[in-house]
Amino acid sequence: MTNATMRRLFISLVAIPPILFPCIAHAIPAFAAQTGEPCSACHIGFPQLTPYGRDFKLEGYIAGGMFPSWKNIAIMSQTGYTQLHDKIAGGLKPGYKSNDAWAAAQQSSVYYGGAIDAKLGLGAFIQVTYDNVAKSWHWDNTDIRLAEPGTLFNKPLFYGFTFNNAPTVTDLWNSTPDWGYPFIHSYLAPSPVASPQVYQLAQEVYGFGAYAALNVTPEDMVYAEADLYKSLPNQMSYALGVGPATQDDGVIPYARLAFQRTWNSYSFELGGYGLIDNPYPEGVVSGATNHITDLEVDTQFQWIEPQQAFSLQASLIHESQDWNASYAQGLTSNRNDHLNDLTVTASELIHQTYGITESYNEIDGNPDDNLYPPGPISGNLDGKPDSRSWTTELDYYLFNKGGPAWLPWLNAKFFVEDTIYPTFNGGPNNYDGANRSAGANDTVFSGVWVAF
Repeated sequence: MTNATMRRLFISLVAIPPILFPCIAHAIPAFAAQTGEPCSACHIGFPQLTPYGRDFKLEGYIAGGMFPSWKNIAIMSQTGYTQLHDKIAGGLKPGYKSNDAWAAAQQSSVYYGGAIDAKLGLGAFIQVTYDNVAKSWHWDNTDIRLAEPGTLFNKPLFYGFTFNNAPTVTDLWNSTPDWGYPFIHSYLAPSPVASPQVYQLAQEVYGFGAYAALNVTPEDMVYAEADLYKSLPNQMSYALGVGPATQDDGVIPYARLAFQRTWNSYSFELGGYGLIDNPYPEGVVSGATNHITDLEVDTQFQWIEPQQAFSLQASLIHESQDWNASYAQGLTSNRNDHLNDLTVTASELIHQTYGITESYNEIDGNPDDNLYPPGPISGNLDGKPDSRSWTTELDYYLFNKGGPAWLPWLNAKFFVEDTIYPTFNGGPNNYDGANRSAGANDTVFSGVWVAF
């Protein structure tokens, strides 16, 4: 079978009605506009992908399009109200009250999503964001793909190449960091100070990679990806709104392997990734480096029916930290540390309108007094990175089945999130050395997420 015939076959599959394959990709109306489908045909509440949504992304964002048009431009805005259990003297952030504060349009984004040249298999997801809390623009999630169909061992294969700016931004599942839970959070509320390196690299790097998905059976797919990332040069990082970017020695390799089985209304994924980074200490661009390795395992289960959808995701990241450079400068107390990050999320969407999500996050690692020093609100009195949280979210999707006639791709999500911290930055009580308890950071965050 020739490449041209294979391409016609894949494009024809895209046209199959969504009642057979609930479809498309990330939650931006540009994809709905390109394909002509309502949001309910594209994802399980946004931005969770369905099996067909993963295919749409895998195949280069080109389904239903040929070249760029005005329909490929979308706008998103998030507005939220933050209420902490206890106020923060001086304000939640500069210019905001000490509690009970609105962040109007806390994040607003402009997207390009869809085909650039479908005949070449070239498509993109490009996001530029204005942070109204920090009062700054920055480049955001970017994934430009060149994808091709083929065969391997007489089995259907889709392979491609990607330019992107964050490890896991290319991922097809919502079980890895870039597209994992929380999908929206308060920019005003405190958050745990410790997090794996994969989060720190987002938008501070650029990289090229290759990926392939082999359908070993009609139900079973094996996915593999490898990318190499470089730190943005400092001047460029400032120009793109993310400076100063952490500088690294050499390239940052990232590799991903996953297995997916799809049958009837169900899909199951099991996979993992690895990442190796050699960053310089902050403010240094030569000499000795640190050595950080992230190893992750994740899984996702989905059950999708016309009037009901259930998702379960879990991810465990283990990070090994060799502070060869930082220890010599007195920036860490230990030569070696470790960090674990566990997230488990279950969500239900009913009648494509009402959603409920429950998520648990646990961060733990060994104490390091210099790495996690004491200090009001964001400090760690005992030098421990440990934090635990439970989040319950309720959602109402106003236009998930299709927007009004004058703007059919309009969608809006009204949400309420309640996050409880049994442990924050190392302890339940006086965790920061300034007599603040973990429960003082319990947060109710509510608002609206609009996209059109």
